[in-house]
Amino acid sequence: MFLTEKKDLKEIDEALSKYKKIGIVGCASCASVCLTGGSREVKEMERHLTASEKEVTFTISIDEPCDKRVLREDIRFVEDEMDDTEAVVVLSCGTGVQTIGEFVEKKVISGTDSRYIAKTEHIGEYNALCGGCDECRLNFTGGVCTITLCPKGLLNGPCEGHDGVHCEVYEDSECVFMKSYKLLSKYSEEENLNRVFFPRDYGLLLKQIKI
Repeated sequence: MFLTEKKDLKEIDEALSKYKKIGIVGCASCASVCLTGGSREVKEMERHLTASEKEVTFTISIDEPCDKRVLREDIRFVEDEMDDTEAVVVLSCGTGVQTIGEFVEKKVISGTDSRYIAKTEHIGEYNALCGGCDECRLNFTGGVCTITLCPKGLLNGPCEGHDGVHCEVYEDSECVFMKSYKLLSKYSEEENLNRVFFPRDYGLLLKQIKI
């Protein structure tokens, strides 16, 4: 799941300052689980915009606004209202915002900040497990991402600050490299501890990849 957080309403209002007729699109998938883009949040945004003397032309929640196939089907329900809309507030991750903007060819305003790919523990409690760095090394670390789970983003082993068990930064947490060691030992793959990874190629993050 991609974790999002609500933007400050002042930022949204500033982005909408030139526009009067506003549509609202919510995400019934990830953002709904995060409580940032579900039906309740769409209604909250509608009330806010109405109180700000904006005309809300439509509201809709789309199962997966990042999926153009789903978007194409669902957006039909507001086609007529879309013609009279000047801007669309999108309560989803950045991928959803961009997909909708490209599809409807209207000014789109993001209502959330995109954070990271997360594991859901409970509603309102999420843990980052993957940073989408495009160079996945999970097969050689026992299945844990040291880059994401280490607060220093280390790649080739722990820092000097750990005490053999605990993280230097988060003292109540186990060092991810110690966790990696336990997992590798469990699966008799200790030879991977000698593997040295090349520095991350941050250029991969800048490429526009079409799969």
